[in-house]
Amino acid sequence: MLQNLTRIAPHWLWCAHNRQWHRATARLVEQLANDQAQLQQQQPTVLVLAEPDPLAFLRGFLAALSTGTPLLLANPQWQSQEWQQVAAILPQNFMAWGTVPPLTPQGSGKPLPQGWILIPTGGTQGRLRWAIHTVDSLQAAVMGLQSHLQQSTIHCLSILPLYHVSGLMPVVRSLWSGGELYLASHLRDLRQTPPPANLALWLSLVPRQLQQVLSEPLPWLGKLKGIFIGGGPTWLQLLEEAATQRLPLCLTYGMTETAGMICAQRQGEFLAGDRSCGQVLPHAQIDLTPTGEIQIQAASLALGYYPALFHSAIFPTDDRAQWRGDRLYILGRSSRKIISGGENIYPEELEALLLDSGLVQDIYIYGAPDPLWGEQVVALYVGDASPEELSRWLKQRCSAYKCPKRWVPVDHIPRTPQGKVPLSAIHLANVS
Repeated sequence: MLQNLTRIAPHWLWCAHNRQWHRATARLVEQLANDQAQLQQQQPTVLVLAEPDPLAFLRGFLAALSTGTPLLLANPQWQSQEWQQVAAILPQNFMAWGTVPPLTPQGSGKPLPQGWILIPTGGTQGRLRWAIHTVDSLQAAVMGLQSHLQQSTIHCLSILPLYHVSGLMPVVRSLWSGGELYLASHLRDLRQTPPPANLALWLSLVPRQLQQVLSEPLPWLGKLKGIFIGGGPTWLQLLEEAATQRLPLCLTYGMTETAGMICAQRQGEFLAGDRSCGQVLPHAQIDLTPTGEIQIQAASLALGYYPALFHSAIFPTDDRAQWRGDRLYILGRSSRKIISGGENIYPEELEALLLDSGLVQDIYIYGAPDPLWGEQVVALYVGDASPEELSRWLKQRCSAYKCPKRWVPVDHIPRTPQGKVPLSAIHLANVS
């Protein structure tokens, strides 16, 4: 079954280079055989894949999939704090491809089950977690979308990072549905190399990228089959501008744990005035608690966070929503989690790091609305260090996307007896 799911059609993969689209399938398949042979010969307990080159990433992903080698996806730009968390769960006899620093495995000696795919996501207190997916869960997500869109073949245009579920799912949607995948590394590549006009392509964007294409319009965007928007809060002004430019958006709701979207608009609904996340896809079920928190059951739901498995088929979230008919409207979050540029950021992780540094006496980090990033990370702090010094220190210890974009020095941070920071203090910081 694994071999069938990685059977690659000659027309599948196209890569942008030098202002042209080039067929890349033949080169991929030719090099893939060597990767498969290496995995079969060495039989690692897990393959850690942190490959910045998209073609090399696809080779590693498909080689692991076709041989049943357990796979752990990683961000090539992670710093020491994140890699320490990788080492903490790694078993002995692992293999690393890409920009992986030397790691001393500290995980259990038990081998991972064949075919597990560990996809990174943010966790409580900023700790990384790896959602345990399989071919079955990823395939359920693809089949659910095919049924929802009433479209058997899905052609995809992708510029999102492949180690992230938002970039990985266009790969598997196109591959397993018999579609074509047009792959570019950056949005600027699409400005230089428009996709073919005769193909019904689906593009996935996060709100930050949507803001960029609205400020510098790409004429061909309106001719796409659809543009999936997910990965964080999307504000009304941005959506109205997209409607003015007649962009065929499809608003979605999903997460790493569900292998991407479990709720989505269909073609034409956004331009008809719908501002919900659409209807639930057929492979999923969404229920709301009395206080509005979303609870999920789905055939695409991960098995757990490695190394633990979920004990229930019902997955609780910290997202709040409401139904209007059969359509889901997201209201906000119950936790302090910040979503900036499609990435989950947990303020508690950064606060603990900075308090341990001795550079600040007190600190409070929160997300403020931002027209480019969705939310901007802001830090109120008490201390003599300059914002430049704090930013430099933090970027040496965690990924740059987590670092506050605005530092606000204050004499003190008001707190309630329970230690919470009142909204009035945050409002004053935003005004200043």
